[in-house]
Amino acid sequence: MSLSMKAILVCLFFLTAITAQAAQLTIPDTFEVLAVDGEKRSKSFFTRATELDLAAGQHSVQLQYREMFEDATEDDHQTVRSEPFVIMFSVSADAKLQLLHPLQADVEQAKAFATSPRVQLVDSNNQAIPVEQISQQTYEQELMSMQQQRRQQVVKKSLSDDPTEFTHQGPDNLEMMKYWWQQATDIERQEFIRYLQEEQQ
Repeated sequence: MSLSMKAILVCLFFLTAITAQAAQLTIPDTFEVLAVDGEKRSKSFFTRATELDLAAGQHSVQLQYREMFEDATEDDHQTVRSEPFVIMFSVSADAKLQLLHPLQADVEQAKAFATSPRVQLVDSNNQAIPVEQISQQTYEQELMSMQQQRRQQVVKKSLSDDPTEFTHQGPDNLEMMKYWWQQATDIERQEFIRYLQEEQQ
């Protein structure tokens, strides 16, 4: 077995162990989770608290504030929504995090909050966790900028006089391993884990 293949197998085995020790983030029903680490989630008509299982490391979660209030004068209800925004943070294995925000007493307070929602992450000891919060537009612009820079680097290397310099610019082993792991079915993952265990013997 080649050294690179062994590295991929070791990384995959390590990621599997991390998944088994996932951290948990609880998000109240006043926020809708739109995406986790760039992967979109299906929208739900009913509002409910969301619990996310996250591997140790850095994560980005796209959220939207959404709260419903009863209109006493018209016997109806009104839903207040914010623009989507993104929070970025790091989490350790087995951590229990909770997203907090100021409670809104009425529609007017909710509308004011929705114009610039601010949230906080705390752990099981009620200690604040560092979190960066940016708008969805800023997040997408930063992603596009990073992708453009990477494409420019690849083009620059491809035009280099040293042909060996470009051979290392493709996806690294860990990225490829993550890709194929996400594409695999549950049965294929189980078979691969069994294969890893046999290789370790």
